[in-house]
Amino acid sequence: MAGSVPDTGDAATVSAAEIARLAGVGRAAVSNWRRRYGDFPEPVGGTDTSPSFDLREVRGWLERQGKLVRAPSVESVWQLMDAARGRLDAADAVAFAGAALLVATSERDTAGMADTELDDRIRAVFTAVPDTGAPELPPVHTFRETLDALAELAREEGGPQEAFERLYERFLTSVTRQFTATPDELAELMVDLAGRPEGTVFDPACGAATLLRTALLRGRGVRPVGQEANAGLARIGVVRLALAGTEPDIRAGDSLREDAFPDLHADAVLVNPPFNQRDWGVEALEFDARWEYGLPAKGDSELAWVQHALARARPGGAVVVVLPPGVASRRSGRRIRAELLRRGALRAVVALPAGLAPPMGIPLTVWVLRRPAEGEPAPSDVLVVDAATTIAEPAWPEVREAVLDAYEPFAAGRETGGEEAGYWRAVPVVDLLGEDVDLTPARHLTPAAPDVSGLGESREALAELAGRLPGLLPEVTEESPGSRATVTVHDLVRRGQLELLRAPVHRRGEEDTAAEAFLAFTLKEVLSGGPPSQRIPEGADTVRVRAGDVLVPRIVTNPPAARVVGDTEAGTPVAEHVAVLRPALDALDPWFLAAVFSDSDIRRYSATLRRTASFSFIEIRRVELPRLPLPEQRRIGAAFRRLQEFRDVLKRLSRTGDGIQRTMIDGLIHGALRPAPDDPGSPSDR
Repeated sequence: MAGSVPDTGDAATVSAAEIARLAGVGRAAVSNWRRRYGDFPEPVGGTDTSPSFDLREVRGWLERQGKLVRAPSVESVWQLMDAARGRLDAADAVAFAGAALLVATSERDTAGMADTELDDRIRAVFTAVPDTGAPELPPVHTFRETLDALAELAREEGGPQEAFERLYERFLTSVTRQFTATPDELAELMVDLAGRPEGTVFDPACGAATLLRTALLRGRGVRPVGQEANAGLARIGVVRLALAGTEPDIRAGDSLREDAFPDLHADAVLVNPPFNQRDWGVEALEFDARWEYGLPAKGDSELAWVQHALARARPGGAVVVVLPPGVASRRSGRRIRAELLRRGALRAVVALPAGLAPPMGIPLTVWVLRRPAEGEPAPSDVLVVDAATTIAEPAWPEVREAVLDAYEPFAAGRETGGEEAGYWRAVPVVDLLGEDVDLTPARHLTPAAPDVSGLGESREALAELAGRLPGLLPEVTEESPGSRATVTVHDLVRRGQLELLRAPVHRRGEEDTAAEAFLAFTLKEVLSGGPPSQRIPEGADTVRVRAGDVLVPRIVTNPPAARVVGDTEAGTPVAEHVAVLRPALDALDPWFLAAVFSDSDIRRYSATLRRTASFSFIEIRRVELPRLPLPEQRRIGAAFRRLQEFRDVLKRLSRTGDGIQRTMIDGLIHGALRPAPDDPGSPSDR
């Protein structure tokens, strides 16, 4: 049994893993420091196998050794905040820090503000969530160091909103088992399916307000209204929306049991509700007026959320709900589904691929509804879309584009009775009103006939690509790896040998009204090497690339990637989540720089190594490069360039091979192909 280390009481402590994150190294390096350096701080708590260390002692030691990254990092802010929060839970500590940022945006300087005044202003933000009261907040003076670090991070990241989003992402990594966040990409799809609503937008299970914030950023004149059972998350939501430039109305409480907005008639309702609630209050709510389409069974909490959302929308208002796939076919809910169809409330059911949003193992569905207006005839068709099985390599950009390509013409009334075999179909309501009222999209689609016309050309392309691969690999020799001197991006920027540029965060939808909008490089193009695809508005702060610039993701990707800008691509702007590294060519080779950011080890510079509900950021300024002479950089860069071409050809080979395999299987099964009798690979007849 591991022995205990004496505890020092309330002093802020950190684990070895947290020390590694503070210094931007692996845990093995921390273990090595403990063995090599006699002045490394002694453990003050924990156990022999999992010791904890005094945070101030550790930071002092790292500073003396030159191992503490001077650039502000979300991890260092998190450690300071975690140490200062006292009895405050993590959600309220994050909201507390955000409230201070919010106060700072309205004041020139909070550093000189008296503790009592700053405390009053922060408490005012907390009490913006009615009926919850402020929790027991720590004294402001204990939070001063955290607030100073957060202000520095805000300057580094381009503003308070950006800095707080980083801190919020770090918070998500600490609560992965208690709270599931809606990914930004799913939120954007839901807002688009609602028609980018204007006016009042309501989320009855708003969490930290991701859906409301997305509606605000993508729409115009949006008034966000929400309710959330977790008061700490509700307060984070208030801060996120306030930093985005609005005054939200967020209430704490269970929307089904304690409806805080009984008289609300929102222009749109967006919700990703909790699933499989057994104790949602069916007994107490049996005669509730919200059940216009039927009383949900105890096991059908999701249909209670659907009806609650419809009840809080104005006549004609859009409602978009994320649901597990079983809600479309569960026998206990068939009467409610039938009534939603008969009265024209349900407009579309979209099946998404598994793995794009938590829970990752479930192919979620999105229901698009509309509260019927009095006297309006019920629509004759409902759109079903199966993006779960028809997109070969599902990723959010492709899924979003495919879903909207099917939905938007249908919503505009241009596709009544239409279909695309195997993918979407406008199904007559009468065809859905069978015994089971099964709304699963795949069960109502016509199978697509296989197209085998290009099979011969594909086989020729496969052989040509396979023949190119061996010649693309660079010649290398094995060496014994040794320790190399390194230099950080932060130091290179400080010396003037490298510029680090970041794209501004644009409000979604600005490209529709801007005088000029341009195609920009997004994260997708950094990963794929394809042409720019997203339009962004032109502005004074637009970042345009030059030949020789290196584009790197600002978030963790798998695999890591980087892209060197060519001559023909110069002048193209970049979108958010893409950073631009502009090297001084007499000091740094661009292709060598791209190789460093494509190294698998780049993930250790993320704010966290644990999986989050959305993503983790790369701490670009902390990234270390081997300190090499320019000729050696160029040799490595040239080899990396050939390996990039090897990768591109290999991807094309894989796509071509996958396409051939799928086409031949489908063709054989559906009768478009048959095995040749003289195929030498065929087994002999017996």
